[in-house]
Amino acid sequence: MQKDIKYKLSKKLKKELKIFLEDHPAKRVNRNLREVFMTFVAHCLHVSPLNMKDIIWDMTCLMELFDLAEDETVDWPEQ
Repeated sequence: MQKDIKYKLSKKLKKELKIFLEDHPAKRVNRNLREVFMTFVAHCLHVSPLNMKDIIWDMTCLMELFDLAEDETVDWPEQ
């Protein structure tokens, strides 16, 4: 992502992200996402998808986003 371009989140997206994080605690989602991803990687040991590099990059960034969400929602009640 270029640093000089500012992207804006719509009110609807902000609202939906908040609702998602209220219903799905970030720590739990991140843990489950990591488990699913590692299972996927384990099954790809002999035959990797051609876009494995992109998959790993996207999943790493998504997990980092959930790490941040966990830090930002630490005071929220966990379900």
